[in-house]
Amino acid sequence: MKAAAIDSAAPAITVAAQNDIYYAEITLDIGMHQSEQLLPALDYVLHQVHLTPHELEFSALAKGPGSFTGLRLAFSALKALQLSAGCPIYGVPTLDAYVYPYQTWPGAVLAVLDAKKQRFYAAVYRHGIQAAGTEDARIEHIANWLDEEEPLLITGPDAALAAEALASCKPLIQPAVFNQRCTAAASLLTIGDAMRRSGKAPLAPEEGPLYLRKSEAEESQTAAGNAR
Repeated sequence: MKAAAIDSAAPAITVAAQNDIYYAEITLDIGMHQSEQLLPALDYVLHQVHLTPHELEFSALAKGPGSFTGLRLAFSALKALQLSAGCPIYGVPTLDAYVYPYQTWPGAVLAVLDAKKQRFYAAVYRHGIQAAGTEDARIEHIANWLDEEEPLLITGPDAALAAEALASCKPLIQPAVFNQRCTAAASLLTIGDAMRRSGKAPLAPEEGPLYLRKSEAEESQTAAGNAR
């Protein structure tokens, strides 16, 4: 496999590259400066595994849900790479990437990402298959997807936050919590490679991020329009 991946759904952005047995990953958690450092980070990981952009077989990204700005950054970076080097882009649902390492878990796996406003982007999986979600929901709604007698694992960048919130409405559930902040990029590479090998189509030129809600700017425009 000769590929690169970007997970920018959470505030921290992870960039990775793989050249067969060689793998490099770097995480940027530097606020507003991440947009300036994303392309240098991509160049850095490619250099570490001895790859040039024209040698890439594909690239992969978390296509959403997630941070509005972060998702746009990844799409812009990899579409620029596609234009310059011709490598296809595979878009992987963010929550699928978070849950991928835990397909053999014997119960339910809840993948979460903080959506702010006391809500989470969330989905529940059983044996690697999505059973509920993907939704932008309050924890009380997410709790309805869960069985108190079923082993539960919570994963994703905000797993601990979701576990704390879940305790208030489902106190009998004692979940295992895996804060998967820096490993989703590796899952993106594996899933993207499987998509490529199975003949699934890469992202079309017009495809963009998957958003489950309007941005704050769009919500403000809507509110202003309703006020008139």
